[in-house]
Amino acid sequence: MTSKITVSASYNATAIGTADLSPKTWDDVKDWYIKWDILYVKFKDELDWKEFNLQSDHNDGVDWKRPNHADIYAGDWEFENELDTTGF
Repeated sequence: MTSKITVSASYNATAIGTADLSPKTWDDVKDWYIKWDILYVKFKDELDWKEFNLQSDHNDGVDWKRPNHADIYAGDWEFENELDTTGF
């Protein structure tokens, strides 16, 4: 058994930003998604997507204390021999 292990942990991250939809409101939204801190909105009465840069505050958005999931592997940066896994 090896004494070196690799730990792979998944965490939640939070980013908070705002967008001004004026003169529209959320009731006018037909579809939306977020990618790379940009809110993309398609309004019910328009064909094109509108972009809203969220400029999110994400400096302290990772909860490093509580991972969602962790895997333990044998070796140094090796991911072939899984020793244990857990979901929190």
